[in-house]
Amino acid sequence: MIEHLPVLAVAVSLLGSFTVVLTSLYTRKAGYPLSLSITFIQLVMAVVILMNINSGGAISYWLGGWRPPWGIEYRVDILGAYVLVIVTIFSFLATVYARKTVEKEIDPEKQPYFYTLWLLLVSGMAGVAVTGDLFNLFVFLEIASLATYALIAMAGKRALIASFNYLVLGAVGISFYLLGTAFLYAATGTLNMLDARALLTLIYDSRIVQLSFVFYFIGLAMKMALFPFHVWQPNAYEHSPSAVTVIISTALAKVNAYALFRLIFSVYTVKFFQNYGTIFELTAIVASAGIIAGSVLAIMERSLKKMLAYSSVANVGYIVLAFTLGKWGIYAAAAHLLNHSLMKAALFMVAGGFIYRLGVRRIDELEGLGRAMPLSSAAFAMAAVSMIGIPPSAGFVTKLFILLASLDTGRFVFIAVMIASSLLSLVYFWRVIEILYMKGHRERMDELPASMLYPALIMGVLSILAGILWFFSIDILDEIVIALGVV
Repeated sequence: MIEHLPVLAVAVSLLGSFTVVLTSLYTRKAGYPLSLSITFIQLVMAVVILMNINSGGAISYWLGGWRPPWGIEYRVDILGAYVLVIVTIFSFLATVYARKTVEKEIDPEKQPYFYTLWLLLVSGMAGVAVTGDLFNLFVFLEIASLATYALIAMAGKRALIASFNYLVLGAVGISFYLLGTAFLYAATGTLNMLDARALLTLIYDSRIVQLSFVFYFIGLAMKMALFPFHVWQPNAYEHSPSAVTVIISTALAKVNAYALFRLIFSVYTVKFFQNYGTIFELTAIVASAGIIAGSVLAIMERSLKKMLAYSSVANVGYIVLAFTLGKWGIYAAAAHLLNHSLMKAALFMVAGGFIYRLGVRRIDELEGLGRAMPLSSAAFAMAAVSMIGIPPSAGFVTKLFILLASLDTGRFVFIAVMIASSLLSLVYFWRVIEILYMKGHRERMDELPASMLYPALIMGVLSILAGILWFFSIDILDEIVIALGVV
């Protein structure tokens, strides 16, 4: 039964999306409870998969009984299971959060279609985490992306332009991915990741293989909004429905990063980059530029959601920089997939809550809300403190691992990058905290609805506690490093 869970984790939300359409013929209120139930079932499946892999090794499922490399293989190792848990946790929490915001922001006639697309997005993200096939990875990336374009556009007005820009750049990005797949298939004759990995060790010096990686990197850099390919992200985050911003800034952003992570270490392997070390050097430089540029742009921004979007650009840079820095870097990258999701979930949930309750979007409109809405503001403040990297928060752990990785590899310039980034993030997050708590005065007002407030508070608290908990969960990072073949 366990070997069927990877395909079931994808199929349950895929079938659920059609169920929402069918039930909408009878009632338009079934979309939310169905989505909530399905995402919870997926979360349970993901946890069971992770527990079984932790004790028994990777799980492989052959679709249609066709043996790889001829058939499509779903293969989940410790990293894939870890990412699947992240996807399902934040999909479930975003679904809990979505109820009130969707009722307010989406036309009632469109709400069944919203939840249909929502479950398609979750299916695509889950599929990316479990697939072991390069073309199938493309399919799931596109399912997730197409659903996201439509979900963003449902907000109407300026969201239509933001969605169109995202669509155009997303199409360019996935075209690069397809070119990479075509070149790799031409060189190896296979689309199975493990099979390609074995064959590539013999032909690393092939120009076709080298070019395939360049196409893959550019394509996925555009999908994950790595600087300077980030131009679609701020407007997409700003104008999309609040619940959509939460899920794409947490689960979807990490899935795209995971796809690049998987290609680098499970297909091309560390040996490829040892032979062509310049690739990692250039990648580290681009990531460092993204860290600084994202932080500077966040300081310049006056819209709260856009500020958080530019902060995400910087944090994508953390992940990409980290996996160029050896073992400690892998620790940092893997940990930050979860850490950043915790922090951004809390931040965007509260930002969406301010829009829901007061209609405020600009930072200077938040005056006095720290005392007027103390619990909501506390959730934001805890996540902001973690983003700055104050001990013992989750953000501190990520930065500590990157600092250790920089020391271990002798690349001291990245220590300066991390210090500069922390100081810059202190500037733009402290500005918000100062406005919340130290400027203006408002009378006490109702907090956010429970379905919005409690997920934000939980994520805010975990943003602090996760920094401590990681030191008791370091074994999973060790297993990820071993599974990726990084010494």
